[in-house]
Amino acid sequence: MGLGLFALIGSVVVASFCAIVFLPDVWMKFGASLIYGAFIAILFVIGHDACHGALTPSAPLNQWLTRLAFLPTLHPASPWEFGHNQLHHGWTNLKGVDYGYTPFTLEEFRALPAWRRGVERFFRTPLGMPFFYMHIVWWRHLIWPRPADLRKLHKGWLVFDLGLVAAFFMAELTLSGWIGWQQGGRSGAVVNMLLAVIWPFLIWNWIMAFVTVQHHTHPRVAWFDSREEWTVFSGQFESTVHVRMPRWLEVLYHDIFEHNAHHVDPKIPLYNLHASQRELELAYPNSVTIIHTSLPALSATLRACKLYDYRQHRWTDFEGRPTGDRILIPKTRAVGSVVRVEESV
Repeated sequence: MGLGLFALIGSVVVASFCAIVFLPDVWMKFGASLIYGAFIAILFVIGHDACHGALTPSAPLNQWLTRLAFLPTLHPASPWEFGHNQLHHGWTNLKGVDYGYTPFTLEEFRALPAWRRGVERFFRTPLGMPFFYMHIVWWRHLIWPRPADLRKLHKGWLVFDLGLVAAFFMAELTLSGWIGWQQGGRSGAVVNMLLAVIWPFLIWNWIMAFVTVQHHTHPRVAWFDSREEWTVFSGQFESTVHVRMPRWLEVLYHDIFEHNAHHVDPKIPLYNLHASQRELELAYPNSVTIIHTSLPALSATLRACKLYDYRQHRWTDFEGRPTGDRILIPKTRAVGSVVRVEESV
């Protein structure tokens, strides 16, 4: 089933790219560009499943499907596997380890240069989210990994994956530009490159940020700066949000919004996530934050979640004023197959 999904979505991605570069009118190209941007995100979801080893029974096949699926979004596979599988899934919402959208404290924010404070304000808006993801995750850890990342990454695979992404990017630009030149000279080349490469990449970044920001940012979702305080239950399960979308959109994106189930066991195949999430919510009805997403709901979350008070466990605005209630942090211990939850006071 995994190979079939990869082939199906991959075919739509290839067809929509071809439509962008070959269709004669700009409005047709623009429509195909929207489809391409949306479907490279769907293909990434399939590659994400393969990266977790959940798409097919074959580990080597999963690795190569990951690389192929990630190419249209310009994501090198090996640094993604390290940052996502090991850091994000290993230590969800733990500051200093899980690097996605980590909130500053008031003291850290005030210590930033004025320009960086302005950037942070922009990042935590619906318009700024894609640039938040692009800068914090894609550029700083995947394309230009930090020294701490480099110490953990396999240098050979890193060079190979970065080279593969660079070659794909240049091939996209060259092919779309050359065909555009044949259609309309310099302006045709520029239009093709913008609509076949740049604009879909921006669409992808907005979709990725729209999903991932909401998965782990909410007034009821905690962040941690202490490994002693962080637990698997509070980090992996309670700090993950079930983002409800219209069912047709959930199906189109292969139920990646059923995110608690994915964090409980990343090897659950995407086609089993819906049923697994339902079982979890029946078992732990008071431990799952469920939101019905919309642009107003997203804006409300981003207004409330600017900075984080790690001592009081509550979100604040950029002035340090609390924007929600204190989050109670559970302490968990496994007893056989049962998880007992005790709320700290």
